[in-house]
Amino acid sequence: MQDAGADPAVKLWLRGRSSRLLAATFLLAAGAVARADDRFTLSGDLRLRHTVLANVGLRDADPNADRTFQRYRLRLRADAALAGPVRATARLLWEGRHYAKPDGAAWPVSGFESWYGGALLFDLLALEVKAPGGLPFVARVGRQEILLGDGWLVQDGTPIDGSRTGYFDAARLTFGAASAGRTIDLVWLDQSADTGRFPRPLLGGTEDQLEQGERGAVLWAHDERLVKRTKLDAYVVWKDARANAAPGNVRVNNGAPFPSPSDSGEVLTLGGRVEVVPSPGWELKAEGAAQSGRRNGRDLRSFGVTGRVTRRFGRGRKHRAHVGFEHLSGDDPASGRDEAFDPLWGRWPQWSELLIYQWPLDSRVGEATNVRRLGAGLLLQLGADSSLALDLHLLGADERSARFAAQAANLGGGRDRGLLVTGRWRRAFDAHVSAHLHAEYFRPGDFYAAHRRDESYFARAELNLAF
Repeated sequence: MQDAGADPAVKLWLRGRSSRLLAATFLLAAGAVARADDRFTLSGDLRLRHTVLANVGLRDADPNADRTFQRYRLRLRADAALAGPVRATARLLWEGRHYAKPDGAAWPVSGFESWYGGALLFDLLALEVKAPGGLPFVARVGRQEILLGDGWLVQDGTPIDGSRTGYFDAARLTFGAASAGRTIDLVWLDQSADTGRFPRPLLGGTEDQLEQGERGAVLWAHDERLVKRTKLDAYVVWKDARANAAPGNVRVNNGAPFPSPSDSGEVLTLGGRVEVVPSPGWELKAEGAAQSGRRNGRDLRSFGVTGRVTRRFGRGRKHRAHVGFEHLSGDDPASGRDEAFDPLWGRWPQWSELLIYQWPLDSRVGEATNVRRLGAGLLLQLGADSSLALDLHLLGADERSARFAAQAANLGGGRDRGLLVTGRWRRAFDAHVSAHLHAEYFRPGDFYAAHRRDESYFARAELNLAF
């Protein structure tokens, strides 16, 4: 149903309605198959979000600094047991958005959609072969989710679309079994800069999901038997970034075009992780990595470390208090090399939802680098099904520099990034319904230019329905 003369807003609404109709049709068809064959399982979830942001860019005078929007994400997953040890997984996803703020006319790049009808696409589409012929390995090939360690460097392969997806197009071999306490993972991944290759979106246009195409290889060894009450990880990661030309470096996703520079070059990362329970109620973990290679025409030498000490307390040790730190090296303007740490595929809100939107002032969306962080927090278990988490972060910069020369105007003369306070209340009402309320406050410091030091806020209400 199309009309070349129709109003653009009507076209967007129709496109969104078509996406929802196709998703509903797929749901009904898959449900019928599930009832007919017990080797096939069907599941899904619906996520509803309302988000309010104040002062993106830390400048209240900007007409698009404040944002209020809703996100509606529907996913349908099918798992099927095929011949022998082979299983197939597919998940179909649709997410739409509505922006009450900002006004599309105030957006700095043309093409902003206040009503985004969403794309219908597969964020999972993979085959798994488990212990073929009794051999001790699992192979998984196709579009899949991958989490290694805490996800500090490997979790999200599609950071530009936020939390809509996080998949990798990859082949993964896992030797050993987690239950046995020792595993070795070999991963090869190939991420397209946009959604234009197989499996293409069933509805909706091609969208960016990275600033550049990326290939990578990961060797990750995990051990829980060598040292008592200790988990050890060691890894080697290679990433090759292939620049993706775009007019004015503008990327488009979720109906929002925005500038974000592309990277090119190779990065080799050597790292390790340790997690220890020295005595009941105490937990310690730390991770560090060193990087070398060449990025955007310069030699790269960088490093990062992170850690946390946790104390469990109260009846049943249900409550937790922790202190943590993180240091991600920044680029030294006086050297001829690039020292800015590359978080690889760790561009997701590991400890802040709000700063995901502020990193582009000196880096890119979700790309934390040049950071010094000292944090403390408390998690209170309010009942069997609810909790409250509160965290305080003191943030600094390793260097007075930015990832790209054009961002220099956003910088001040100091290294104090500022103060961040976060809080989240969670509640699981039953096995199918859960919700959370999340809020953050950021007071910027002198690392930012004087015209970019306005306070920033984030608030989100979320409802999840699982079926």
